[in-house]
Amino acid sequence: MAGAGSVIILERSTGVRIRELSQGEVCDWDQLVRQFSNHRVVHTQAWVRSLAASGFGRPLFMIFEKDNQIVGCMPGLLSEIGPIRLFGSPPPASQTASMGPLFHPGLVTTSELMGALVPFLEGGLGVDHMEIMSPDLDSASMAGLGFRGEPWPTYRVRLHPEDPARSLRAFKESARRNVNRAIKLGLQVRFESDESFVDEHYEQIKEVYVRGGHAVNFKRQRVLECFRQLRESGNLLAVSVILPDKPTVIATGMFSIEGTELLLWTWAHRSEHRWYRPTELMTWRVMQRAMEAGCQTFDLMGLGDFKTKFGAELDSRKYRWVRSRYRWLTGMRDLAAKGLLWQQSLRGRVVRWREKE
Repeated sequence: MAGAGSVIILERSTGVRIRELSQGEVCDWDQLVRQFSNHRVVHTQAWVRSLAASGFGRPLFMIFEKDNQIVGCMPGLLSEIGPIRLFGSPPPASQTASMGPLFHPGLVTTSELMGALVPFLEGGLGVDHMEIMSPDLDSASMAGLGFRGEPWPTYRVRLHPEDPARSLRAFKESARRNVNRAIKLGLQVRFESDESFVDEHYEQIKEVYVRGGHAVNFKRQRVLECFRQLRESGNLLAVSVILPDKPTVIATGMFSIEGTELLLWTWAHRSEHRWYRPTELMTWRVMQRAMEAGCQTFDLMGLGDFKTKFGAELDSRKYRWVRSRYRWLTGMRDLAAKGLLWQQSLRGRVVRWREKE
């Protein structure tokens, strides 16, 4: 098995080499990542470390080299289920917007990158199944290398740091009305840095899932590690909405800023205080903070009609690319995914039933 610093080159050489960075080299990872214009917070050490601390596997930081220069880089995590070794960039069910490789399109192609990656992972690291989520990989090239693509659309808002009021005008009328109403009611929006925020936020997340008929599919530890790592790196925007007359938190959210992108991770509110419509004000205050930092785009991390209230438009560029060494393994993966959804739905219904007793 290849270790850190090892190099594997395709027999049908693409001219691209790939290697895993040593522990000593990883300290410069974020500096490398930020050389690529399409990098996101999910590519940074903070995000990858939060996944590792949440039990998603061993971090893997790789670079692609061609003609004696770095043309790409890619983080991911290695994990095992019995004898099966898995690679995820990002791992499934990790609440990660995307990941995949960063590269210079003018210097290297999808075919060259993935043509080097597959034998590195399968032949060098013994990977049996891999999943890569990215908006930047060429579909024909990925299919030619045996990957199956699954669309993973999201809603995205264009931000206007030079004219923040323009972003508010892009809200649907009902959302603007709810923002103004919340301000008149005296709701307070507070940006958080203390870990005590995590308990309240996770309880609200669980409540949201149950309202939708599902059980939450990640543990408190995932929220805590994301909070800790992003706070440490300076990427975190954690926020609470508080009633004006008493210290009651009625809504919470976790967002991140990296480069010119604002990313929604999780948001939630208490059902008993839904009348206040706190989410619109909370999101607008976060957008204002992000525009002050120069953000030009806001990824709301997935679909949902509610998200269109903020002037969001559909972004269908992103795919989750799946490849297994064995056909039966892909089938098992699909069954496991369906089974997980069924379990979440059943557990959610049980919780709702118990609450009605």
